[in-house]
Amino acid sequence: MIDPRLRTLRAVREVGTVTGAAAALHVTPSTVSQHLKQLSRLVGAELVEPVGRNVRLTEAAEIVLSHASALDAEWERTLADLATLRADEGARLRISGIASAIVSLICPAVDRLRDIDPRIAVEIREDAIGDRFRMLADAETDIVVAVAGSHRVGAAEDRGGEAHDLLVDPLDILVGEAHPLADAISVGLSDLADETWIGAGDIRDQQVVFADLCAQAGFRPRVRHDALDWSAVAALVGHGHGIALFPRTASLPAGAAVSRIPVTWPDSPSIPHRLLRAHVRPGSAAHPVIAAGLDALREQGRLLAGPTPD
Repeated sequence: MIDPRLRTLRAVREVGTVTGAAAALHVTPSTVSQHLKQLSRLVGAELVEPVGRNVRLTEAAEIVLSHASALDAEWERTLADLATLRADEGARLRISGIASAIVSLICPAVDRLRDIDPRIAVEIREDAIGDRFRMLADAETDIVVAVAGSHRVGAAEDRGGEAHDLLVDPLDILVGEAHPLADAISVGLSDLADETWIGAGDIRDQQVVFADLCAQAGFRPRVRHDALDWSAVAALVGHGHGIALFPRTASLPAGAAVSRIPVTWPDSPSIPHRLLRAHVRPGSAAHPVIAAGLDALREQGRLLAGPTPD
């Protein structure tokens, strides 16, 4: 973002408080207040108004941010044009993603990219804790690979991010070897309403997708355990502590005492799935290095693609 005060205004819109925005930006509340006052004087209008203990942006502030997004995109296109002047030089590409995407999509894509242009220095980061979309907006990373379809991802996309579909990843049911369904060829999600579940994967996206799918199947899952790491999920399932929804691209640890069963929807040829997407800053997809990274990720997604749901 060209003016850091615009970043402050955007943070206030996202969290609704000055102190919350300060925490998100790792600055003091007085710095946030100062930025808001400076911007207000600059544009000649009030930018925030109190609502109880929170604040909300005024119409003038929303207009400012709508134009700020356009400026950000134009700046990214400027950087892309400048990069073409340095095409013969090495460049850096930073990719952040969820663990299963690093294994199935990002690492193979980076191998392909390295073969095509070894001058590109790629940095890969698992974003298990941080705000991946804040990192993207603040140019701390260039590409974010995440699960679409969650409310948190949707909110992030509202920040102006540009999304590129990579892979429809079917979701299977993981049960222990002693489970009555262990030898089943397939199972309907609605038939699992009475089961005990493991809350599997990242609560920011994977578990949101899980809850949404169960709601579509007509039930609220009884979740007794939670695990972020897929090996831990498999261990919990293998020891009989519950069943879990498990992405097909996620690897099972060797010797896991589990069975993996495809899931079906009643009266529908489609299957429960998650959608993996690559997110970039608006305008940055024109940057030759970021474009090469997106191309490599899309190619790996095509190689992994299974049945496409309707």
